[in-house]
Amino acid sequence: MSLLLPARRPPAWHMLMLLVGLFAIAAFGCRSQLPTIGPGGAAPPGTAGALTGLAVDTADGSLLKAAGGLFRSADQGRTWTSLPLPASMQPDTIRQVATNPKAPSSLYAAGPGAGVVRSDDRGQSWRVVSSSLPSQEVTAFTVHSYLSDTIYAWIDGQGIFKTEDSGGRWQRMDAGPPARVLGLAHSTLEGSMNTGWLYAATPDGPYLSMDCF
Repeated sequence: MSLLLPARRPPAWHMLMLLVGLFAIAAFGCRSQLPTIGPGGAAPPGTAGALTGLAVDTADGSLLKAAGGLFRSADQGRTWTSLPLPASMQPDTIRQVATNPKAPSSLYAAGPGAGVVRSDDRGQSWRVVSSSLPSQEVTAFTVHSYLSDTIYAWIDGQGIFKTEDSGGRWQRMDAGPPARVLGLAHSTLEGSMNTGWLYAATPDGPYLSMDCF
């Protein structure tokens, strides 16, 4: 049985978020935006889309971005190089990227049409880990905060799915929140009945669920 409730923050947390947001606006107002492809980037002009996902490689601190493909920057976003993704994995549809500190060599990515893909050699080779999902139209996903083989995926109109063996078997958790999911995140904050909390970002606001499915 799932428990899916609108996420609630105490007033102090809400104010902290507001202050962080204002600080971020002020900070980025003094800096240029991350370039889509910096000088020397490997992707040909016009092939990369807008940045839709960003992550930090826990192995070396480099930046990873999903932008109609996957790209890495070792100089804080000034220049980018593309990571090789086979054409069969539809790299142009990749929209999100994730890492896990418990598996520093592993990278994860997903997108509508591409499903969920995983690399265990920091992006040199990839495998599809979503073959048993009912659809590869994955528009949101996340990796468990410390169980690197546990992945959550959202498919519009079908709900939230979970695998605990890196895609060997997926099971439907439930229909998800009563709004389209734009992003997922997993946290190990105290209070869950199992291994943490699953958060979902929607146009109506954030939702949370204990991951005790």
